[in-house]
Amino acid sequence: MEFRPLTLADAPEVADLINRYERFWGLPTMTAVREIEDDFGEPFITLELDTRGYWLEGKLIGYGMVHHRPSGEREERVHLDGTVDPDFRGQGIGRHMLAWEMERGTESVAGSDPSIPWYLRTATLDWIEDNFRLYRRFGIEPVRYIKEMIRPLDDPVEPRRPQGVDIIPWDRTRDEATRLALNEAFVDHWGSIPMAGDAFKHRIERSATRLDLSFQAIDGDEVVGYSLNEFYPEDEKVTGRREGWVASLGVRRPWRGRGVASALLEHSFNAFLDAGMTHSMLGVDTENPTGAFSVYENVGYEPLHTIVLSQLEVTPR
Repeated sequence: MEFRPLTLADAPEVADLINRYERFWGLPTMTAVREIEDDFGEPFITLELDTRGYWLEGKLIGYGMVHHRPSGEREERVHLDGTVDPDFRGQGIGRHMLAWEMERGTESVAGSDPSIPWYLRTATLDWIEDNFRLYRRFGIEPVRYIKEMIRPLDDPVEPRRPQGVDIIPWDRTRDEATRLALNEAFVDHWGSIPMAGDAFKHRIERSATRLDLSFQAIDGDEVVGYSLNEFYPEDEKVTGRREGWVASLGVRRPWRGRGVASALLEHSFNAFLDAGMTHSMLGVDTENPTGAFSVYENVGYEPLHTIVLSQLEVTPR
């Protein structure tokens, strides 16, 4: 068995491996090659250091990736991601891969500010029990739950008009102001760290991002909120739905309570519907401090799936 770093040329094999995993576990997704290429192009990812794959007789049967976007404040978090071919479950590949990821993840935060906490973090749908058994072996325990919510798109809605705030189509000249609004809006959210300019640019230029279906909320010349939306066309092959994702929604604190978030969502619904989509999806922390869960219910979302975030705090070496 060969164990080596991944390269961009391996993206099709990684996508094929993930698709086998998705089918086995009944995931509501079908990962496309371009999504892997987007992941491999993330700022702060060095493929030689932060990725590994297992090949057996020329076939990729497992992969792992470690992603640390330095923060310098609040917390340092390292996301651990990986997949093992379902035909090779129970052979120790996942244990070996996770051990490598944890070692590399801890190494990647070495030199960070020791006065703020450092975390290794994973995310998985709640029915993939194999993952939880593996995490527990390494002391990685569930800490937070994300509800993926769904709303049918049947008919256009009349978007509300928050006093003093206009909802406009995404304006690229306001990208930097929107990045700053995002960082301000999420400062009180669990697990959130500031997003630097290069990370934000990559985020809004990923293949799934649909800026033509996204919106900004402005008060005069100020960006006070935004809805960054996405579309994953391959998922329809699994779900039977064309889902417009509200991937990130934020409103700055002084403008909360005015219906800005609801207005952004309602504009998104109509844009999705005009683009031929059948449903809207989003994910929300069940302990979100802004009351977002009730906002989403009030505009018609219902819970569909649960993603479990697990973590282990690591200490400076």
